[in-house]
Amino acid sequence: MAILIGREHPTAILRGEVGRALTSHGSLVLVTGEAGVGKSTLVAEAAGHAVAAGAQVLSAACWEGEGAPGYWPWVQVVRRLDPAADVFESARTPFELYDAVTALLVALSRERPVVIVLEDLHWADAASLKLLEFVVRHAWFERILVIGTYRAGEAELPPELKATTLALSGLGREEVGELVAQTTGLRPDDELVTEIHRRTGGNPFFVEQAARLWQGGSPLDTIPAEVRAAVERRLSRLSGEVHETLRAAAVLGREFADAVLEASVGRGVAVPLGQAVAAKLVAPAGEGRHAFVHDLVREALYAELDEAGRRAGHAAALDALGSTGAYPASLAHHAYLAAVPEAPALLLAAAQDAEARLADEEAVGHYRRALELVPEWERARRTGIELDLGLTLQRIGEHEEGGRSIEAAIAAARKLDDPGLLAHAALKLYHLGFPDFVREAHRRLARGEVASADDVGERLSGLAADRARHAGDDQALAFTLLARLSAIWRPGTAGERVSLAEELADVATRANDTQHLLHALSWRAGALLERGDPAHTAADQDFLRQAERSGLPLFEHEAMVIRTRHALLQGRFDEARALSETARELGEQPYVSGSELRWTQLLSAALLQGRFEEADALLAEMRAAHSPNLPIFEGVTAAERGDARGALNHLTRLMAGGEDLLTWMAPLWLRFQAQAAALSKDPELCQNAREAIAPHLGQWAVTSTIVVDGPFEHWAAVLDAAQCRWRAAADGFTAAYRAADRLGARPWSLLSRARLAEVLLAAGEDPGPLLADVAREAEELEMRVRLPQRAAGVFRLDGDVWTLTFAGRTVHLPDAKGLRDLRTLMGSPGTDISAVELLNPAGGAEAVAARRMGGDAVLDDEAKAQYRRRLELLDDEIDRAAVRGNDQQVAALDAERQALLSELRRAAGLGGRTRRLGDEAERARKAVTNRIRNTLRQLDDRHPDLAAHLRAGISTGATCRYQPPDPITWTW
Repeated sequence: MAILIGREHPTAILRGEVGRALTSHGSLVLVTGEAGVGKSTLVAEAAGHAVAAGAQVLSAACWEGEGAPGYWPWVQVVRRLDPAADVFESARTPFELYDAVTALLVALSRERPVVIVLEDLHWADAASLKLLEFVVRHAWFERILVIGTYRAGEAELPPELKATTLALSGLGREEVGELVAQTTGLRPDDELVTEIHRRTGGNPFFVEQAARLWQGGSPLDTIPAEVRAAVERRLSRLSGEVHETLRAAAVLGREFADAVLEASVGRGVAVPLGQAVAAKLVAPAGEGRHAFVHDLVREALYAELDEAGRRAGHAAALDALGSTGAYPASLAHHAYLAAVPEAPALLLAAAQDAEARLADEEAVGHYRRALELVPEWERARRTGIELDLGLTLQRIGEHEEGGRSIEAAIAAARKLDDPGLLAHAALKLYHLGFPDFVREAHRRLARGEVASADDVGERLSGLAADRARHAGDDQALAFTLLARLSAIWRPGTAGERVSLAEELADVATRANDTQHLLHALSWRAGALLERGDPAHTAADQDFLRQAERSGLPLFEHEAMVIRTRHALLQGRFDEARALSETARELGEQPYVSGSELRWTQLLSAALLQGRFEEADALLAEMRAAHSPNLPIFEGVTAAERGDARGALNHLTRLMAGGEDLLTWMAPLWLRFQAQAAALSKDPELCQNAREAIAPHLGQWAVTSTIVVDGPFEHWAAVLDAAQCRWRAAADGFTAAYRAADRLGARPWSLLSRARLAEVLLAAGEDPGPLLADVAREAEELEMRVRLPQRAAGVFRLDGDVWTLTFAGRTVHLPDAKGLRDLRTLMGSPGTDISAVELLNPAGGAEAVAARRMGGDAVLDDEAKAQYRRRLELLDDEIDRAAVRGNDQQVAALDAERQALLSELRRAAGLGGRTRRLGDEAERARKAVTNRIRNTLRQLDDRHPDLAAHLRAGISTGATCRYQPPDPITWTW
């Protein structure tokens, strides 16, 4: 049993907390005090009490060394709980790791109470403290007691930790005397007790060391005030081999692997370690591992080394760890303290590893140390490190200091005037708002050639890559290839990006560069998807396997985003939503907004499924956060709703703003242009959108590399359908759904087939089983697809009698010219047919042309000008009413606008030429209009439903048209 003197009150509190955990629920108890004050002894007593009462005790200690792996104390806890558990390797996100560890502990606590002891929390990494907070918060009502110890004044624990804190101080004079007596078995006199108390301040560890020296016959006045001297006295009794072995172990850290220590000293260590265990200076810490019983012992041993000895010790540790697959941070730590030539390179490797683990704060420390070691005369190397340091500082919110570092790097690069360095710096800053410097670097590399702001990144990256290839510099080539992949990203460059990604993969493989290899695999998979190549699925899987194997959070996050993209592509929408939320919990990649990424993917799911209430909620989040991408997403949502006015308003605003969209939004912008133009049916807008899409036919729109916006054939076909180009639209939708089927993109296949069925019906063709197939699959995918209604009708002339069937009712009417006019119009839905042609079908173009001549203008130029001015005023008033949300006023103004337009149409012929009173065209208009109206009045009595349908779909005038609200299949 541990000796506990003067600790009655904290002992009682700890035992009470143990008792509560045994029967009810747990808590967190923090024991604090200076080194050697008895924290570990107090906790050990409580742990022993818990074991005796049937609890499972799991103990761990934090490590002072800067190369300590993340979550180190929890790794020890899990090892002791279940050596086979792989939660730290299998977890893809911090949240998943926290939840897995907590679940293990909770499961054990339901079998027997659990007491977790975490020693030396003042050395804990931030991640371990976050996990501590999570366990305490989420297991509060389980039988789990967590006891932590830390040195007062050396720890910054999260303020959110709700804990009972026990602060230990030195023992009183009488308690010191009792501790000396129990340590030595001898009763000291009062004078000795007073002296020991004065020199040790009542620190139990110091008191014990002083008591043992006194017991061994050493004079008390030889004991220094600090514990180091006491420890050194104990160490002096060891053999030289043991002492030397422990000094080497002190360099490795409080806990160390026997094999690494053996490699460090160059001989066997089993015997000296056994003697150190017997002397109670170290203790076994698992198979093949040992730990110092108190860190003060390690500190005293380390302090014995002079500067040269420490450097030699860390150099030996570095050599010993080099073949063990040690963490880059651990290698960098020893290299820095050894001041070996390779230290800067190892520190930079550790910084890059930290960035890949999304640990930018750690990376800053590595960059700072690398700058310390790189001499001033290596200006180019220092400039590169200063730039990386500045960028990393800005990512962690240290914008002022980061900005200074970046500006210093830019100034140094300019002064050195090295084209390669200038290119390297410019490419790192290309997307971050340094356009003048980027153009300057391009001019230097291109020997004065000037590039526009739009293509300077593309030109610069190409020159830099050629330069690196020529120099055989794989490190520079890998960086410039990656920069070029980003610089040229836009629709239409997928082929080049596949080649660049494959070259980058080859370079990374040669250099054994895991991070660049993963970048290459990701870029290649995305480019193959844009090309509509089914091989993209295998490429995705290759990246996902490699990312999981790497264990790097940066790529685990990217893997989660790609899994979400793939789930969306295949129509696994609920899975995609869950994956997107998991990606958000993983954190953010450098320069990528996690919120924007989430909104983009979740909006894709909502719009594909037609869940507009869900889309509205996401848009509200974007609006509250002032998202720069809000306007285009609002426009696309309006278009998906079929809101032509809303879509057109957004299109107008975006175009008025100079289409100032991020490059990554280019595919979505092309899609939106097509949707808005199609809804407007404006010929010029449709033509512009068609020309923008034409270069990309055969490829897929992939926005921001994270969501798929369909094959470009689909959007070209949407434009054709809007202009009643039925054959072209049918061919386009057919090509689109076949491309989607090749990729297994069920949602896009479904949407293209639904539009194909609509087009076939509109063209008077039978879509066959297509409608039923689309309806069934839409139900499977829970997609709210607007399907055209198959309403079969008959409009057939049998001899002198017309058979008319519609809405389940059939009537027969005698032949009439109005019925023949209707049949001609209904046979070409969506097509303008001249009234002259309807009046005299046999006359052809000559009759149409002849009957346009003669007569006075129906409306003179002044009257038409007044009409136009009134229309412009109405347009402005409608826009203002729409902004105010006054839908009633919008409807009233729009009705007046339509009436004016109708008058103008009646006053103008084809191409806007003024109609003449009394001319043949006007007579044709009146004649055809009258006979169609007469026929419809006759149908009002005989077949009201058919009459209503034709009134809704037929327009008359100089030209006539049949455009039904919903496509109908007619039998003639």
